[in-house]
Amino acid sequence: MSQILRVAVDADNMLGRQFTELERHNLPFAIVQACNATAFEIRETWKRTAPRVFDRPTRMTVNAAQYRKATRDRLYAEVFIRDEAHKGTPPSKYLFPQVEGGERTAKGMERLLMSKGAMPQGMFAVPGKGVELDAHGNVRAGQVRQILSQLGAGLESGYVSNESEASRGRRLRRQAKRGDRGGNYFVIKQKRGRLLPGVYERLVTGFGSGVRSIFVFVRSVRYRQRFDIYGLAQRQWDRLMPFHFRRELQKALESSKFRGRG
Repeated sequence: MSQILRVAVDADNMLGRQFTELERHNLPFAIVQACNATAFEIRETWKRTAPRVFDRPTRMTVNAAQYRKATRDRLYAEVFIRDEAHKGTPPSKYLFPQVEGGERTAKGMERLLMSKGAMPQGMFAVPGKGVELDAHGNVRAGQVRQILSQLGAGLESGYVSNESEASRGRRLRRQAKRGDRGGNYFVIKQKRGRLLPGVYERLVTGFGSGVRSIFVFVRSVRYRQRFDIYGLAQRQWDRLMPFHFRRELQKALESSKFRGRG
C-alpha cells in the first residue's frame, strides 16, 4: 500500500483570523505538536476499530497503522500502513484489498505452487473444507509448509510423492491407527468428477480412504472495501486537528519567552 496520509495544518485558515506577531512566532511549535497528537489519535482509532472490522485480527493487523512525527523542519506528520514484517507478508500488502477493494494479488504460497507447476498460472488458492485454521481464522502456517514441502518434490500424475501406491497406503493406515490425520497432499489441475482443481489431502481410516479439499483453485478473488481507513483518517483530522492546534498554540503562548510581544 503506497498511499500515505499526510497530516498537516493550514494555519492561516485554521482559526479564520490573522495571527499576532507572538502567535506567528509560536506557530511552528504548535503545528508540530498538533500534527503529532492528531496522527497518534488516528493510529489509536485504527487499533480500536480493527477488531470490529476483521474477524480475530492478528496483533500485526491491529498494530498495522504507524506514523512519522512532524518536526520543525517538516511541519506535517505521515500516517501509513506498516510495509515490512519479520516473517510473512507485511500488512501493507495483505490489507490493501480490504482497504481499496478489488482483486487481490497472488500470495507467496500461490507463486511457489505456480513456479512448481502445481497450480495453473493466473489462478488463486482459496481455503477448502478440510483446511486447518489457527486462532485468528488464517490457514495454519504448519500445514502450508507441509503442503509446499511435499509439492516441491515434483509432480507425477497429479500426485507429489516418491512412494508407490501400496507403500503410501500402508503408511497412511499406520498413521490412522496412531490417530495421525495423514497429511498426504496431491494436486488436481483439472476438474476430475466432483473434485475441482486444487490441493487435496488423502486420508485413510479404519473404515477406508477418502480425500478432502485443502485449497481450491479459482480464477479470481475479489474483495469488497471493508475498511475505509482514508475516510476514517479524514474524519479524525476534521474533528481533532482544530482542537489540538488551538490547545497547542495556547500552551505555546503561555510558555513563550516572548510573552508580552504582539
